Amino acid sequence: MDNDYSIVRRVWRIIYPPLIFIIAQIAAGAIGILIGLVTGEINVQDGFVNGTAFDNAEMLGIEIASFMSKYAMLLLLATNLLCVMVFLPIWLKTNRNNEPYRNDKSVIVCLLIIGLFASFNIVQMMIFAFTDVTEYFPSYDEVVQVFQSDSLLMQLIVVGIAAPITEELVFRGILMSRMKWLPPWASVLIQAVIFGAVHMNALQSLYAFAAGVLLGLVFNKFRSVTLVIVGHMAYNLSSVLLSELASQSAAGAILILSLAAFPLCGILTIKHPSARKLLTEHDLLPSPSPPNPPDVDAWLR
Repeated sequence: MDNDYSIVRRVWRIIYPPLIFIIAQIAAGAIGILIGLVTGEINVQDGFVNGTAFDNAEMLGIEIASFMSKYAMLLLLATNLLCVMVFLPIWLKTNRNNEPYRNDKSVIVCLLIIGLFASFNIVQMMIFAFTDVTEYFPSYDEVVQVFQSDSLLMQLIVVGIAAPITEELVFRGILMSRMKWLPPWASVLIQAVIFGAVHMNALQSLYAFAAGVLLGLVFNKFRSVTLVIVGHMAYNLSSVLLSELASQSAAGAILILSLAAFPLCGILTIKHPSARKLLTEHDLLPSPSPPNPPDVDAWLR
């Protein structure tokens, strides 16, 4: 269908879903601030009465930042629910002509992808921990502290479930399905760049780009939003669970296991018969040579 559109319309169909995604985040934050003002959670009355205009603006900024930090997870959940309501109909329409991945061995592929993304994220986290790279990105530490200040259950729901569903609908389900007219490598890189950019935090953007490339490759191979949602959930949940449950003494062992699991799961995903069959059908691997027919005459002699 995209081949019937002009170049301008093709590009616009790629640009507007991330724009809506960003607007939804801003809208959820604005609604949250309005609720805070109405309920009195954001209280700047003393500052407006006694302070200068500059003091008033500073007071308001502090009050809003405190409120946003306190209810960050609820606001993020509201953003994701809003995005799902907006993007699910768009994805269903976009996905109408796509061939879904169907195979009786897909459970094995799911398990391999869970291992692939969980180990990939754990290796990233360990690199951050052992190199102290986060010291150069103070805003990243602030984001992590805000998320970790909420309950584990809320982190699991929002970060581990809601965010992966929404983001995969947008960035892999819609964007990559609309970029079939581009070379596969280009669609993978473009959506990964956009995926990193919308996180609007330098360090988050870097590792979101890396995760976006891997998610894009998986989607490009299997054409399954379900599989990339599962992989994204494994990626996010490994962050939450490792931060909450893993002890420092176990960090070395977890890193070694992850370093082994990441390439192993990647290789097995490609080598798995169901994955290999799909890659062959899409001319990404050479088709196996047909077996030689039996020599019937030799049997009869």
